[in-house]
Amino acid sequence: METKNALIDNSGQQSLNEIKIDSYLSIFFFTVQDFLNWWYVKMPIWHLRRLARLSVVIDDQFSISLLLKNFFLPWHRDNSMIGYLFGIIMKLLYLPIGIFVYLLSMGLYLLFFLFWLLLPIGSLVFIILSFFNSLN
Repeated sequence: METKNALIDNSGQQSLNEIKIDSYLSIFFFTVQDFLNWWYVKMPIWHLRRLARLSVVIDDQFSISLLLKNFFLPWHRDNSMIGYLFGIIMKLLYLPIGIFVYLLSMGLYLLFFLFWLLLPIGSLVFIILSFFNSLN
């Protein structure tokens, strides 16, 4: 039994009539759609995961949650009154520094994330504004 290939005509030449070729406009729109999917769906998920990881690392480095959980315990298991007093004083001095660094890091990363989300829109707005300003 002989099979017939629809893409090859009788002379043996490959025929392009059966193949649908995408137009440049459809390729352009697919590229824009793919870019927007990457920029506004995939990368925000990636950035939020990095933000969660940054939160864990800073909390681990500064022991913020551990110090808050053990706030009224003595310093280095010294169960005397001095150990309790010294522990509370050290934690009162150390916790504001750790919380400040934590909040500063989270705030800066969230500002970067907001800048990331607004960058394409802002670029288009400024391109359009510069076009209209050049006409005047």
